Amino acid sequence: MKAIVLAGGGGTRLWPLSRKDFPKQFLNFGSGLSLLQRTVQRLLKASFIDEIVIATNQHHHSLVREQLQKIGAPCPILVEPAQRNTAPAIGLAMRVLQREHGAKDSEPILVVPSDHLIEPEVVFLHVLEQVEKSARSSCKIITFGIRPTKPEIGYGYIEIGREFDAWTFEAKQFVEKPDRQTAEKYVENPQFFWNSGMFLFSIETFWNQLHIHSPALSPFFQLELEELISRFHELPDLSIDYAMMEKSKDLLLCPLAVSWSDVGSWDSVYEVMEKDHNQNVKIGQVLAIDTTNSLIIGGKRIISTIGLDDLLIVETEEAILISKKGESQRVKALLQELQNRSVT
Repeated sequence: MKAIVLAGGGGTRLWPLSRKDFPKQFLNFGSGLSLLQRTVQRLLKASFIDEIVIATNQHHHSLVREQLQKIGAPCPILVEPAQRNTAPAIGLAMRVLQREHGAKDSEPILVVPSDHLIEPEVVFLHVLEQVEKSARSSCKIITFGIRPTKPEIGYGYIEIGREFDAWTFEAKQFVEKPDRQTAEKYVENPQFFWNSGMFLFSIETFWNQLHIHSPALSPFFQLELEELISRFHELPDLSIDYAMMEKSKDLLLCPLAVSWSDVGSWDSVYEVMEKDHNQNVKIGQVLAIDTTNSLIIGGKRIISTIGLDDLLIVETEEAILISKKGESQRVKALLQELQNRSVT
């Protein structure tokens, strides 16, 4: 098996700590390793994965290289010629794996984002090793689902149908970011899972599915690799979900019994971080008096709070974010408004 780690995202929902020049996959949230470094180390523990390729853009290439060097991970880095979303990035990585790393058509390829937290890792790797056989022999796309623990409106959901084999179920439908009332129903329905954004398929299956479901994208990957790279900026901007997953009739879901987060909002950062006796997450120089259930992240300045509850406070040299918990999905809209006002 080979793995593709997608490390070209912008992470705008974690503004102001995550910025265009330093998006969330490079953040460590007060721990020793960044999300990218933890992702790569997780995959390096899998003896059945013999190659890990990191796909990123030119803007973040040096950051990726630096962070890989710090953990002694000599993974090849694929620099996308232009940012065209996840479907073109995965397709280009597939071509490189075939030509430069000897990947065969029947070989399973794991695609994972670079900014997820998964615990315990040993459970994830064990399941991955088991479903490898299904990806190799079934000509199916396998996605990994997480049982919802709350009505999360920032995630996509997948409904499952009948059992396909011991590890997977047939996928019936994708639902992209439902409203809260619908998400509450999904939490109570055992047929619905969060879409983790991790996929496993053989190279042959990927090309077949791309040909069937993405006629605007597929012809580019028939070109010689050099021409593909030179014309990469012409490729349509398509996510892998939209280009293939939401349309395919050959999709399986493998449930993962793990603690998982895409760390996609400040609320999710609060949920996964270690808390003190007042249920606060504190990073930096923080003095919190009669403050509970809050996330407080500081930089060089001292942050002092008195009598607060259920707040998110993130301070950097350039900006300060203060939000009620439960509202952090609106940070992306806030950042758009700041950009409209030409405030960086």
